[in-house]
Amino acid sequence: MPAPRMRWLLLPLALLLSSGVRAEDADDIPTVGRPADLPFSEASGDFRVWADAQPTTLEAQKPITLTLHVEARDDVHRPPRRIDLRALPSFQDRFTFEEIDGGERRPGPRNWEFVYRLHPKSEAVASVPGIPFVFYNPKIEYPRKGFQVAYTDPIRLTVAPPVAYVVPVVGPEVLFSCATGPSVTAAQGRWPAPGPWTIGTLASAPPLLCLAWYLGWRRWRPDAARLARQRRSLAARRALQALHAAGRLPPIQRAARAAVVTADYLRSRFDAPAEEPTPAEAADCLARAGCSAALAEQAAALFRDCDAARFAPLEKEKGRAGEREKGRRGEGEKDLPAEAARFILAVEAESWSASRS
Repeated sequence: MPAPRMRWLLLPLALLLSSGVRAEDADDIPTVGRPADLPFSEASGDFRVWADAQPTTLEAQKPITLTLHVEARDDVHRPPRRIDLRALPSFQDRFTFEEIDGGERRPGPRNWEFVYRLHPKSEAVASVPGIPFVFYNPKIEYPRKGFQVAYTDPIRLTVAPPVAYVVPVVGPEVLFSCATGPSVTAAQGRWPAPGPWTIGTLASAPPLLCLAWYLGWRRWRPDAARLARQRRSLAARRALQALHAAGRLPPIQRAARAAVVTADYLRSRFDAPAEEPTPAEAADCLARAGCSAALAEQAAALFRDCDAARFAPLEKEKGRAGEREKGRRGEGEKDLPAEAARFILAVEAESWSASRS
């Protein structure tokens, strides 16, 4: 191959080597040489920046829309990212920051816009400081010189004090007038004591209110004694209904029903034991409940008659079925359900007399 042609083929390689940057390292950003006191934009290329703000005349604590414009002058190896202005003391001391949506825009393929919302802290803020834009230029030969800082121009501001809005106070004229004269400092007379009727009314009002409340409470919420009487009266009514229905049963079943119903009545009336009591236990239960001795003896006699009717051996029968039935009933057989009903009525009558007295 001729020598001139070889020189033309080796020329691009010589230019790349003379630049001091390898093609595969063009997009790499070194860590050495980055400014430690400024935020890095992560941009790689050659850029120019400027900024504008709206409005420039405003009141303190009112918002300013600050826009940072970035334009690429050459090939872009890495695009810029939004700078956090809160990391700059010059901004942190003068402004408060408001979060906004859509803070990054791309007006063109080589242009970026970053929007910020700032609030001046006081009327002493006179300008928006210049924004330091740190980027890496891979075309510069030495890495320590490759990091560049481009500043925007400061923007002058006119910040006025906040407007104080006076709210008028509306009211009667007497509220806004001040009393004057000797009557203001004159000694006031003693407060007259209330009369006997006033004292009597005030003294009797709390007891009367308490009495009214108690009567209402007794009407709507009966006490335990009244509830117990209602419960016992209900137990007596149920027992009498069950004994009345037992009149159509055979003799032995009538005696058993009378004993069971009377035992249930004593259990509801005097909290007797759960099992069916013996004649002696029934008399003892009534005696402990404060009933008379005659009533206790009547209870014992009732349970003895019920036991005799249920458990006495039947006479041996020989003959017809009619004679067997006659021997089972007997000539002088007692009506035990009726006896039990009379006993329950006697208990209720004696308890009612005791409660009335």
